[in-house]
Amino acid sequence: MTIVYYGNAKPSIHPTKQAMMLIWSTLLIFIWLVVIGQLYRRDQGRQAAHGLCMDVLAGGLLWGLVFGFFWRTLSGAAYQPADGGDLVSFLFPTYRFAAAELAQGRLPLWNPTLYGGAPFMGDIQAGFLYPPHLALFLINPNFPYATLQGLAAGHLFWAGLGMYVLLRTLRWPAQPVSRPAAFFAALTFAFADPLLIHFGNLNLIAVLSWLPWVLAAFVRGLQTSQWLWPGVAGLLFAISSYAGHAQSTLYIGLALGILTIGWMITAAYEVQPAGARPWQPLAMLLATVLLTALLTAPILLPALELTRYATRAEFTYQDTVAYSLAPAQMLAGLVTPSLFGRGPALHWSLWERVELPYLGAPALIAAFCGIVLALPAQRRRLWMWVGMAGFGLIVALGVYTVVHGWLTLLLPMFDQFRAPARALILWTLGMSVVAAVGFDAVAVRAARANVVTAFLKGGATLLALGVVIAYTLLFVTQADSTAFLRASLAALALAIALVAWLGAWSLIAARQHRGLTFGAFSILLIALLYIELAAAGAYTDISETDPTQGFQHDDVITFLRGDPDLFRIDTRTDLQGLWQPDAAALAGLQDVGGIDNPLALRSYAAFWEATGGRATRLYDMLNVKYVVVKEGAPLTEGKFEKVFGPAQGIEVYANRRFLPRAWVAPADADLDNLLPPDEVAPAEVTAYAPTRMSFTATTPHPGWLIMSEFWYPGWTATVNGVTAEIEPVNGALRAVAVPAGASTVTLTYWPSTLTWGLLAAAAGLAFLGVLTLWLRPKSTLIDSA
Repeated sequence: MTIVYYGNAKPSIHPTKQAMMLIWSTLLIFIWLVVIGQLYRRDQGRQAAHGLCMDVLAGGLLWGLVFGFFWRTLSGAAYQPADGGDLVSFLFPTYRFAAAELAQGRLPLWNPTLYGGAPFMGDIQAGFLYPPHLALFLINPNFPYATLQGLAAGHLFWAGLGMYVLLRTLRWPAQPVSRPAAFFAALTFAFADPLLIHFGNLNLIAVLSWLPWVLAAFVRGLQTSQWLWPGVAGLLFAISSYAGHAQSTLYIGLALGILTIGWMITAAYEVQPAGARPWQPLAMLLATVLLTALLTAPILLPALELTRYATRAEFTYQDTVAYSLAPAQMLAGLVTPSLFGRGPALHWSLWERVELPYLGAPALIAAFCGIVLALPAQRRRLWMWVGMAGFGLIVALGVYTVVHGWLTLLLPMFDQFRAPARALILWTLGMSVVAAVGFDAVAVRAARANVVTAFLKGGATLLALGVVIAYTLLFVTQADSTAFLRASLAALALAIALVAWLGAWSLIAARQHRGLTFGAFSILLIALLYIELAAAGAYTDISETDPTQGFQHDDVITFLRGDPDLFRIDTRTDLQGLWQPDAAALAGLQDVGGIDNPLALRSYAAFWEATGGRATRLYDMLNVKYVVVKEGAPLTEGKFEKVFGPAQGIEVYANRRFLPRAWVAPADADLDNLLPPDEVAPAEVTAYAPTRMSFTATTPHPGWLIMSEFWYPGWTATVNGVTAEIEPVNGALRAVAVPAGASTVTLTYWPSTLTWGLLAAAAGLAFLGVLTLWLRPKSTLIDSA
């Protein structure tokens, strides 16, 4: 039998990376300038001169600002998040496992490296079919950790660019907002707290980065009555869903629903052209959602199946409302994200660290101006975005309101998701749109109102009072280092917010009095927003310490790989800070442990608890041959013997009573309460791969082949070529009945949900063809709203 191990090359930064990045950046800037020049010459003399040219210019500037924001991370000078977060502990080994499987010509349907073996396709977070990930996995299966940081930054750029496109698509009611206003909103959305705080949660960022793109396509369909666009929206929605964050996918669906309802209500108050169909927005929404569901069925159906068997199915309402946005956090977070410390190292409060409704002072002021200064025709179309923002804010409060509880009853699967504060993405989306309208109200029309002046004065007064109080606390807390640090953080946060607020007020006043041109005002307000956002977040939660060090145990991994047997290791010991919980997935080992994951099998969790400790024979049934512990950790004498170490603070103990991966039990064995004897008849493992394994057993009497593999639907078995049933053992492991004599048992994993999902995806492609070809675009445009 051959066991294929995955590469575990250290993902350290190459010493010439910064030089190479400079070369590539220079080349890309040159290409960008050439494209702009060509477009500028092409557009000269045209009625809509410089349109595409200016959009390409805006896109390039946006990428430049994103790169500037994360320059330390992208240049290799630092790591973000500082401890790696989910990016290093979960996503990096998960993605590398998927890439290794694909490199060996296998679909990663089952992961034998963690939790004693678990469904991989059913874990929607795997994300290996998401096009950018799939391309990376196929091109460079041994990609370094820094690549994921680059993908995170790239998706924030994509989110901002999508917001720019959305705002250039929306009509108010005849024209879109100006390009500077759209660019202003793009920065707001890309660097707002609900996305930035999740820099280490790449799958969440990846899904949500498509949110404005999906809405832009859907809005295009609503404005033109062309069924092509709901098809595009469904396709984009499906692509985003493959990135693998179900909660974020749900929020995109909610955004589409709120937009559709708002559009239909708005249309009822406007004069409609002849032929307008009031029901069409709802029909387009249903078509978009149906197409998305069909196209994502290959991951959606296995994921739904897993929810019945995962520990998450046991979530209570208290689990669901964990990480709610506290009202005090909400109020402070409107003006600064740092009053209670922004990064995990400096955060302090009575509440958990969660997303905040922070947009930046200029964006918050612009949003207020949008609500107050919008023209009547604009305001009719603006309220749906204000409503979306308000809905997101209320849901984010979670346990502090009853609305979130209602949604757990009304919306399918909503009770399976923690962290209500993530609903703030709807707040950010809505307020970014409103801020763009407010930007133009001041920049284009130089509009003014007494209530805006009162809002600016009131905000400045409150912030100034907060700064005075915070700096006063600096003098009275010097004897207490902890209190002094917290007062310092608050003083700095409020001072930055006050400077940004006063700066925005000054620019607005100058524009209202015609002291600044449209161009000068736009540049200065955009610059002010970027400076504030960067000051509050660019250097938050970064470190020069490589967070992948927990994977870099070459001596330990080499020792374990040197054993030719098929076995598992046990790292469910106190290894925090020394060993990454999912290191086995990166190293190609098989572990009974893994990072805390609510999608782990309930049967696995229950069996682990039922073992009663490492001294029992139930524990030995897990095929644990080696236990990895911190240096000096005690283990049961006689049963465990130290065989390696210490190395980097780690020792390895051998389990002298471990059971083989497969063995034969008598036919009358109680499979519900099976306790192995002191000596067992082992079976030979003749072939082993994640989704296909073969065993040979010879027994004088009929019996059961007991396999240390976790039972899960989708596995099928044959005994000597004849289909056989797989029975659960102790509610967790697998058993197959074998006759007397020699038997060859083969197990294969291919879930029926995947087959049905592929058929549904094929139907989805046919449906997309109907939307794009059969329902052809009409020659006349009907603005249904």
